[in-house]
Amino acid sequence: MPQNMRFGPNLNAVLVGFEYIKEPLSATFRAPGKLITVYGRKIAINAIKDENEALKIVEWIKREIKDAWEKRDEIEPSYEGMPRPKVIEILKLLPKTNCQQCGAPTCMVFATLVVEGGKGASDCPALSDENRKKLNTYIEPFQLDV
Repeated sequence: MPQNMRFGPNLNAVLVGFEYIKEPLSATFRAPGKLITVYGRKIAINAIKDENEALKIVEWIKREIKDAWEKRDEIEPSYEGMPRPKVIEILKLLPKTNCQQCGAPTCMVFATLVVEGGKGASDCPALSDENRKKLNTYIEPFQLDV
């Protein structure tokens, strides 16, 4: 990515789950179970399993940047961030038992982690099949398939 990230609005126009942040200048992507932030000289990724997974994500980012750069003349830059999933909409689908089977202390914390990209529908064992499908359908537009 260019050092000053002037290309960020072009990526913002073509990637789902992308959030262009002006201060500090960065680009954030949401992928299932991951939050990936690209700064001018570094990349931050949460919940990495191992070095191989990190390298896979970095290679994916490089491909996306390269593809968008090659199509830059066809892209209408966007300076607006994509809407984020709403905690309350996720909480409505959860069992609200605070059972902690997901590893979070409460369903509210779990819903917040889903919004941040740290958890997904499959991480809640107490979720009914119907609500698991609804949750996956709800969060799918906000996520990338890395």
